[in-house]
Amino acid sequence: MSTQFVESVRDDSVNRRAVVGAVAWIAPVVAATVAAQLVAASTRQPTPVPPAAVTALDGGTSIATYRGGSPNEIRMDQTTSGFGFFIFDEDGDEFPAGTYVASTPTITVMWEGTGDFTPVLRALRGWTQSAGSTASGTSGSISFLYPGQLLNGAANRVPAPYVALRPTSGTVLGPTQATVQAGATYFDTIASVVTI
Repeated sequence: MSTQFVESVRDDSVNRRAVVGAVAWIAPVVAATVAAQLVAASTRQPTPVPPAAVTALDGGTSIATYRGGSPNEIRMDQTTSGFGFFIFDEDGDEFPAGTYVASTPTITVMWEGTGDFTPVLRALRGWTQSAGSTASGTSGSISFLYPGQLLNGAANRVPAPYVALRPTSGTVLGPTQATVQAGATYFDTIASVVTI
């Protein structure tokens, strides 16, 4: 009786093209998943303010007339403090910076009077124009929306848009009232006003 040994050869090698093809399909899916997780982690939803808390919105905007220039103008600019909001507990102590997120911060520049002005958007500083027009006239308004997140606390202030009103013809600043209003959802609107 003879015994016959049969050696079976099994090919355990992996097809290189199959691996490269699989990686090409998986890589974009992994990249998209990681990107989505990073965005979700960096975006916080507005947190309800405790019932006994007091909120304060600070527009940080100054309005001044500039005379002697060519042309003269009314300048509506952010002060060194910037635009931000604060939340205090029932004892008057401020909550730690970054605890709360404001919803839809807005700034609106308005003017009305006998002087005909043309608004000049000098620097938006991260804000986007959401309404209004830069057309000249004796009255008008332009609104700006902050698209990023605005967190509470002095360390999280952001610069406000810089807008100037220039006389449409000549250099005379005609009698006009200029107003800058700042607001955010769940906050009282605050305003700065100058009358010339």
